[in-house]
Amino acid sequence: MEKNKKKKTVKPVVKPYLKGEPWDRQSIKTSLLFLVSLIGVMAGFLILGGMLMWDSLILRLITNGMLMIVVYMIYFYNGASRGTTDVNAGEILYTRQETGRPVNEEERKRCFHPLKGFLIGLAGSLPFLIIGIVFACITERQLYGHGALPSWVSGLTGRAEVGDAIAYYTQAVGMELQDVLRLIVRMSIMPLISIIGAENADALLLVERLCVLPLLLPALSYGIGYTRGVAMRTRIHTDIARNKRKARKKQKQQQKQKQRLQPKGPQQLN
Repeated sequence: MEKNKKKKTVKPVVKPYLKGEPWDRQSIKTSLLFLVSLIGVMAGFLILGGMLMWDSLILRLITNGMLMIVVYMIYFYNGASRGTTDVNAGEILYTRQETGRPVNEEERKRCFHPLKGFLIGLAGSLPFLIIGIVFACITERQLYGHGALPSWVSGLTGRAEVGDAIAYYTQAVGMELQDVLRLIVRMSIMPLISIIGAENADALLLVERLCVLPLLLPALSYGIGYTRGVAMRTRIHTDIARNKRKARKKQKQQQKQKQRLQPKGPQQLN
């Protein structure tokens, strides 16, 4: 007959910590690094996005969707790592304060604050967000441009009646502000553009007008990850407590086993 053994659960161990400020001097450096990472992601999207433009919509959706998930999960775990570090710093400062030692104000500001991750992400994304807002206000539905003329037509351009008729095709079209902003925005959200496809002009226009939302995803992923810092520190302390309990239990078992193996003293005969 089998007996159900219930495992004793360890109560979560939450250690107190000093709460920091939403913004500090270190946040400026972190925001700049966040901006650099966005530029790197944009370059990666450009390279991989061109490779993932399949003819099949389902295949484009799966591959490009996975690419976006991986990138945003990286931001999430980076934020969680930073949040865990800041909570740990707050725990150290709390212990220092409780023991009567002085606490540096700048160090206290660097401790965990739930809004810090979001502000770092938003500050690092600010250049792209500004570009996205401006572009969303001026973007228009893209129309197909005129095609190239056959080579034999070039010999007739000297005739007035022909040259005037085809002058439109020979005009050089420069890049306008809208084109430059479109290039930057599409590179930043290339997987989403690849999923929609270049032939769907109406859907692309909708995405361009709402481009600020996907541009916010890295900052939101980082900020949400940062808020997990307290939970991750609690898990670490709980695991430490669980391992200590297992070690004590194992030590007691070893002591009992040694006592059983020790030879017994001489017994008195009746």
